Amino acid sequence: MRRRDYLRGLGAIAGIVGVAGCSSSASEEPAAGPTAQEPAGNAPDEPRTERTAPGSRLSRTADEPTADPTAQPTTTATPTPIPTPEPPANRLLLAPALGTGWGYASDSTPRIRDNGTITALYRGTQPYTRTLRTRLWRCEGRTLDALGGTCSLGTLPSRYRSRDDIETASPTIGETAFAWWSGPRTDIEVVAADHVFRMSHTPLAEQADENTARLPSRAARLTELIGLARQQAEKLASD
Repeated sequence: MRRRDYLRGLGAIAGIVGVAGCSSSASEEPAAGPTAQEPAGNAPDEPRTERTAPGSRLSRTADEPTADPTAQPTTTATPTPIPTPEPPANRLLLAPALGTGWGYASDSTPRIRDNGTITALYRGTQPYTRTLRTRLWRCEGRTLDALGGTCSLGTLPSRYRSRDDIETASPTIGETAFAWWSGPRTDIEVVAADHVFRMSHTPLAEQADENTARLPSRAARLTELIGLARQQAEKLASD
């Protein structure tokens, strides 16, 4: 009798222990839910931000220059070419050959006149403003007759001989050269390569006063004119 009661008591204790064990195992199982979770900060309906690799077109920094759609294309000015006169007008020097600052006055490029004379009017602006008029003709035909039948002048033209304000010089250029001046204007006549040419060198009217500091001395102006006359004589000899 006692043995039976004792076994019944053991069975009741074992049942209580088993129930407690089941309850403990159930509380340790993970809660049911999705196997994958959304990344933090991105809700299902929130748009994702597109990321770009460094150096790509979408990842330019604020310091990188951008093209201006309103900018005009850069153009390079093309210098106007110096016209080359047709023969025989090309026997005269072109303006660039005279030196820096020389050009043609009023587009007076070398040209042939009705009497056969070739003329040009140059204008220099550095270091001061002056003009240079050149007249060229051959020692033949009507021009030779006008010179008295000879190309070797070497003396003051007759229309200047009566003037007391005329001074003369005989620089060595070509075959024969003769220079004269009155006031600010200086002339030189040269015979070279069967041609005669006359150059008239005149400062700008506002600089005509011999006392102005802006006007070079008479000797300096004559030196420049002689140099230009030598260039013209050399061109005639080389053509």
